[in-house]
Amino acid sequence: MAVSDRPTTEISDVILASMDRMYGQLVQRLDGLTAAEFLWEPVGGMWSVRDIDGQPVVDGAGDREADPPPMPTIAWRLWHIAIDCFDDYTRRFGGDDSDAPASWTFDPDEAIALVDEKWKAYRATIASRDFFDQLGPNWEHWAESCVADMAMHASNEFVHHAAEIGLMRDWYRDRGSDR
Repeated sequence: MAVSDRPTTEISDVILASMDRMYGQLVQRLDGLTAAEFLWEPVGGMWSVRDIDGQPVVDGAGDREADPPPMPTIAWRLWHIAIDCFDDYTRRFGGDDSDAPASWTFDPDEAIALVDEKWKAYRATIASRDFFDQLGPNWEHWAESCVADMAMHASNEFVHHAAEIGLMRDWYRDRGSDR
């Protein structure tokens, strides 16, 4: 292929456009999310958001050792996407490598708004970076990786949890059905 035959699209544009499509799919799947669905626990021992001294606290926040990890609720998955992923990555790009906060919300509309807020901040941060820059020491085992590696990891985290949310909504809708 001659150099002039190469696409003019930058890799960052391709990755960002893909992430935008993924995010749009989640937004559609969250339409009409109820409080009952948000905290629904179809099996015992699930990770969710619990009332601890009047505060909504996320089960297992920061626990990377659970093997296998408990099945999480939609509430937990939205926290994980918004705070444990998007917000954490955004903060790390700013030099803050502290653990993600374990507080969340019991309100699905508030959770969706927080996911949107954290998505926009993360997307703006990623869009402002050179995708081939090395991440650096505050990224721990990702230190030698580049921004594109992290963007693809974030996409993987996002899309698989978004798909799980969609599946949980389908199960909730059809629970007790004999279809």
